[in-house]
Amino acid sequence: MSIDGLRILLLFAVMLVSTVGCAGVPPVPEGATVQSHSDEDEYEGKLFDRLMGRGQSASTTTPPNQAAPSGVIPVSATEPIASTAVRSDVRESDDADDDSGFELSDLSPTKVYNDVKAAAGYGPDEAKAQAFLKEGEALFAKKEYDAAADKFKAAAGRWPDSPLQEDALFMKAESHFFADDYSKAQSAYEALLKKYDNSRHLDTTVKRVFRIGQYWEDMHRKEAHWPVTPNVLDGTQPTFDTFGHALKCYELVRLHDPTGPLADDALMATANAYFAKSRFEDAAFHYDVLRDEYPDSEHQAQAHVLAVQAKLQVYQGANYDDTPLKEADEIADQALKQFRGQLADEAPRLAEARNRVVSQLAERDWTMGQYYETKEYFGAARMYYNSILEKYPRTPFAEKARERIAQIQGEPDVPPNRYKWLTDRFQSDD
Repeated sequence: MSIDGLRILLLFAVMLVSTVGCAGVPPVPEGATVQSHSDEDEYEGKLFDRLMGRGQSASTTTPPNQAAPSGVIPVSATEPIASTAVRSDVRESDDADDDSGFELSDLSPTKVYNDVKAAAGYGPDEAKAQAFLKEGEALFAKKEYDAAADKFKAAAGRWPDSPLQEDALFMKAESHFFADDYSKAQSAYEALLKKYDNSRHLDTTVKRVFRIGQYWEDMHRKEAHWPVTPNVLDGTQPTFDTFGHALKCYELVRLHDPTGPLADDALMATANAYFAKSRFEDAAFHYDVLRDEYPDSEHQAQAHVLAVQAKLQVYQGANYDDTPLKEADEIADQALKQFRGQLADEAPRLAEARNRVVSQLAERDWTMGQYYETKEYFGAARMYYNSILEKYPRTPFAEKARERIAQIQGEPDVPPNRYKWLTDRFQSDD
């Protein structure tokens, strides 16, 4: 860059800085005097002086053997500041209520709703909550359940996070239950368990929810419909998906009272519901959970029997994964050993199911043997045929395997290399 260009660039930078500086300083009003500040000018304030170690005198320094005057915080210039000064014209009571400023949480729907309620005179009030609760109890005793539910709802809202609210939420759910409005009852019981997971009303609540689930499952079994088909006539059922809501009831029982007396019943009911709907994979999963997590359950024997049937239905054939088949064989063997006295008429059916498992396992080996024989890998084919003779000698596939072994007796283990002329070109010296 030339000297003239450099001068022009420097002049432009100076003009830019001057313009910005002037824009940031407002003009001095006419008639006003501008006070000059020298290096000796200092901010006049006792606190500032003490922090900076300036202007201290014997009259302003507290002796070490004397306590500081009331309301004065001793400060050392060599120590970090531990507190912020408070204006003397601000009352102590205002300090406690001081707002730290706006936060995003102030815009949460719950906080806004509570603020509006409080402003309208519907904030927390224990006396009114008690009054609503008593009114609700009186209406409940008269079997005016819908009106009672409204009172209990009002009581719960006027005194939140308290034993009173817990009781009010429970009685609200009870009101819906005895009014045969099971959908609202289920939602109310769920809200109670969500708010108070260790509620003292837990035993009654899980019984009610379990019974609602059984009722809805029975209704769906009698008159099944698509989940998206609306229900507009029967007030005892949900608007949509009766079967799904029944399963949700069973899940609520098990999740909120996993060690209670109805936990294994709810799990068994879920598995049976899936089994009845031919959703065998879901059924098998829940039977397995029951067998593993509730070993003392009265449903153990039935869970074993039905798990075998479900896994046999999950198995898709010889060309697919054999895990369900092997699990079914293991469960059937365990059931026959552990629950033979409890199976009664189910014992022959379980034995028959196990024979099916053995036959299908033999079929898998037969299919693999046929595959390798077709590819002329006769050694592998003979291995699978011999496996059938050793493991499953009583199945129909044993005789077939014996015949095939005789037919391929003189065949080589692997097919001849028909591309020897090509593979020799790439063969290494080793």
